[in-house]
Amino acid sequence: MSPEQLDRLFHAYDIRGLADRELNCETAIAIARAFGDVVREGDGRFVVGHDNRISSTSLAEAVSVGLRSGGHQVTHIGCCSTPLLYWYGAEDGYDGSLMITASHLPPEYNGFKLCAADALPLYDGNGLNEVRQRVCLPPRFDRPCTPVVERKDPRYDYSCVMRPYLRGVRPMKIAVDAGNGVGGISVDKVFDHFPHVWLHKLNFELDGFFPNRSPDPFEEGALDGLMFCTQKHGCAFGIAFDGDADRAAVVDDQGQLVPPDLVGALIAQRLLQHHIGATIVHDLRASRVVREVVEAAGGRALPAPVGHPLIKRAMRKDQAIFALDLSGHCYYADLHYTDNALRTLIELAQIVSNADRPLSALVAPLRRYVSSGNMDLPMVDRQAALRILAEAFADGEQSHIDGLSVDYPDWWFNARPSRNEPVLRVMVEATDKDLLAEKVRAIRQRLAPSSGQRSLGGRLAACLNPLDNEE
Repeated sequence: MSPEQLDRLFHAYDIRGLADRELNCETAIAIARAFGDVVREGDGRFVVGHDNRISSTSLAEAVSVGLRSGGHQVTHIGCCSTPLLYWYGAEDGYDGSLMITASHLPPEYNGFKLCAADALPLYDGNGLNEVRQRVCLPPRFDRPCTPVVERKDPRYDYSCVMRPYLRGVRPMKIAVDAGNGVGGISVDKVFDHFPHVWLHKLNFELDGFFPNRSPDPFEEGALDGLMFCTQKHGCAFGIAFDGDADRAAVVDDQGQLVPPDLVGALIAQRLLQHHIGATIVHDLRASRVVREVVEAAGGRALPAPVGHPLIKRAMRKDQAIFALDLSGHCYYADLHYTDNALRTLIELAQIVSNADRPLSALVAPLRRYVSSGNMDLPMVDRQAALRILAEAFADGEQSHIDGLSVDYPDWWFNARPSRNEPVLRVMVEATDKDLLAEKVRAIRQRLAPSSGQRSLGGRLAACLNPLDNEE
């Protein structure tokens, strides 16, 4: 496999490419063998799951061959969500887990999410580079291939773990859009035991071509059906999963999008009622209101770099009970510090159940600030651009957790280099629209020598390349 091919497949947090063309069975065998060798040199236990994409079943079989060729025991759990695989791999003490999924990408893509023991993700700088390097090494035949493949179905046990979180919820109607992905499987198994919670189900049929909407619920137009259903049937709220159900988009009772950071703020507020003084980790680009809500509830708000493996690392380091990001991931310490959209659905049901107001009214006080959304500014020398901004806004409170963040009493911004493109990613938040426009102009003017700047603004903005989405 050429370095160019590997560059197209290996990304900051996972492996993704065009199925059959870039990520075929031969490649899958090599990657799985390398993954197994990096995690444990022989005689390890690995669990493999896959989403419902057309190419996923054959890739799962290839992955099994690659792992077993290294002398490892392999357990297949079949078609499942990524959160289920994370949970089962950690709960049952496997040395590693491998999920075959392309998450939010179009159906022609597929990919791998790799974890070591206890659902610890492999990513660029923590194991994924080593896997990439081993793929390039000559094939090894120094261990006997494990002849037996074990098959298990942990969905019942998983649903038994998730159901107690739903106890006590009052009768309500909820709209749930599975997007023809795997998210609906676990939803059915959990909510079937709570008939007083009526689900209006959209796109629960498994279809690897995703005919009804994008696997990315934040893509423009993907939430139209959910918004309509929520309003038409008078639902308490609506929720849409991505293709592998590790993140979700939420709309309130009026069919309006609730930004992911505000969803996370509500859940953090609820969890802090039972864990006073606990730490909540948040994506450093999250609205300032997250910190305000957490601190008002007696918690400690801790910003973390962008990217789900980095947020999980920060959670473990500081023993946080919960974390949130701007991609729709919510992370739960009691589920082995993993992201879980089903749990987010359950937490929102509890929040609405315990409130005397609809979700729209609960969210309204949190809409205190206005945001530019993500702005991608083409920049050849991104480090130089950061130095320019640091000097221009030297009177603000600066931090360098991920790129440059500068905080003022009535506005703030973060600028960070993309891990995949020659662009500087900038987000600005302010107390009102006029101030926001003024500060966006000021930042652009400071970087004016770089021509061709372009905004992808808005919370539903798509990335330039689907592979570059830093979920």
